Amino acid sequence: MPTKSKAKKAKPAKAAKAKTAPKKSNPKKLSTPMKKALDAVANMPVRKDTKLEAVIQLLSRPEGATIEDMVAATGWQKHTIRSALSHALAKKRGYEIVSDKPKDGLRIYKIASVPKDKE
Repeated sequence: MPTKSKAKKAKPAKAAKAKTAPKKSNPKKLSTPMKKALDAVANMPVRKDTKLEAVIQLLSRPEGATIEDMVAATGWQKHTIRSALSHALAKKRGYEIVSDKPKDGLRIYKIASVPKDKE
């Protein structure tokens, strides 16, 4: 026998909540030690001993550097070195990187020109 389905009763609509303006948070005042710490961090010198700086130093030598030289200096993998040469140095920082492959087969990379702001 077929059964009849009962129609569901409609639920009354819930009353809409009145929208209130978002609460403005009161910024906390920094304590004196926190202010001193933040000032100290802001006054810290820029690091010059980064791995990318090591790569720049190797490439700036008159004889240039091979991928193996840069891997030994940074600990990076070969594909990371290639990415750093093409993106971080050439595109972002403006260095002109040239490469030469002599007969012994090891490609040598050098910085041909330095961006004007780095001179």
